[in-house]
Amino acid sequence: MRNGRLFTIVGGIFGLIGLVLLCVGIAIAASTAGFLASAERTDGTVVELTARTSTTRSSDGHTRRATYWYPTVEFTVGGRRYAFQSSTGSNPPSHQKGESVPVAYDPADPSDARIASFSSAFLAPLIVGGLGVVFTPIGTVLFVKGRRIARLRAWLREQGQQVWAEIEHVGRDFSVRVNNRHPYVVHATWQDERTGRTYTAASDHLRDDPGPRLRGRTRVRVLYDAADPDRNLIDLDALPSPS
Repeated sequence: MRNGRLFTIVGGIFGLIGLVLLCVGIAIAASTAGFLASAERTDGTVVELTARTSTTRSSDGHTRRATYWYPTVEFTVGGRRYAFQSSTGSNPPSHQKGESVPVAYDPADPSDARIASFSSAFLAPLIVGGLGVVFTPIGTVLFVKGRRIARLRAWLREQGQQVWAEIEHVGRDFSVRVNNRHPYVVHATWQDERTGRTYTAASDHLRDDPGPRLRGRTRVRVLYDAADPDRNLIDLDALPSPS
C-alpha cells in the first residue's frame, strides 16, 4: 500500500492552487465585465503585431519555446489618437495588421482601453478560471484518497492481521519517478491458509535502497484486512531475525 501522505500533500497543493486560480479568474472576469459595462465604444485599427517568445524547461530537461503575437490597436476619440497593446496574445495571431476591431475605452481616460470582442476581453479569465476548474477537483480527489489511505493504514496497524511474508523482489520501480528518480520498492507474497490463495504486498516507494536493511532476511511483516487481504501494508519497521 502506498503512503497516503504523498496523495494528501499533493492533493492539498493542487486543491489550493485550483481555488486560487478559480478566484483570480472570477475576479478578472468581474473586473472586465464591470469595465465593459461602463465603457464607451468605438472602432480601432490593428497597426502592429508584437511577437513575444517564452522559454520553459520540462522535467526531462528539454527546452520548449512558444511565441505569441500581441496586437497594438490605434483609435481616435475627440480628434485625439490613442494606442494600446492588448494584454492577450495568441498563436496563430487572432488579428491581422490593418484589421478593424471594436474598442472599449474609459470615457474619463481613453488611454485605458481594450479590444471589446469576447475572446480578447475574457480569454485570460477563462484560461485562469479553467485551470482552477481542472486543478480543484483533481486536488480534492487526491486529498480524499490520501486521507482514506492514511485511515486504512492506521486501522491496519491497530486491527490488521499479521503474517510474515516471503520477500519476492527488492529493487527500483521503473514505472514511476519521484523527484526525477525511480524509487525503490519491496514486494512480498504469502498464502492465505483459509483459501490457499497467494497474495502480494508492495511497500511504500522508498528513496533509499532497502537492500542493506534486508540483507540476510527472507521475510517481512505484512498487516492485512482479513476480509480483504488485498488491503495490506508492508511494515519494514518490524523485521524478523535473519534466516
